Amino acid sequence: MVVEPQAGAVLSVAEDKVEALAGARRILSATSEIQAASEPEPEPEQLKMWPEWDEPEPLESPPKAVSRRRREIFEKSEGKCHYCSASLRVDGAWHVEHMMPKALGGSDDMVNLVAACVPCNLGKSDRTAIEFVSLARQQ
Repeated sequence: MVVEPQAGAVLSVAEDKVEALAGARRILSATSEIQAASEPEPEPEQLKMWPEWDEPEPLESPPKAVSRRRREIFEKSEGKCHYCSASLRVDGAWHVEHMMPKALGGSDDMVNLVAACVPCNLGKSDRTAIEFVSLARQQ
């Protein structure tokens, strides 16, 4: 007996395996020929629910406001990363960096804060600025 696994339909029954497989192949080839001869069903068409109209152009979002403290840190660092001197944009992606990490007792005072590019800040981790700079020079 040969059973089609998806539908669970019996395709062929015979005394031995060879006859059962031959009968199943005949049925499958006949079925595929019938399907090939029939015209394909047309794709369903999605009807429009509302009439089309010109969509307005998306408005540009206003630039993000930069806080006074962040702007002061940017100006203090002269628009550059404190560690590698890469140019930064005031409204760009950069971090406010603690030269003496808070984890080691550093404060949020302006004296301890500088602008740093993202790679430098993430590479510095919880080291002091001196440790980070000396480690960077060794590499």
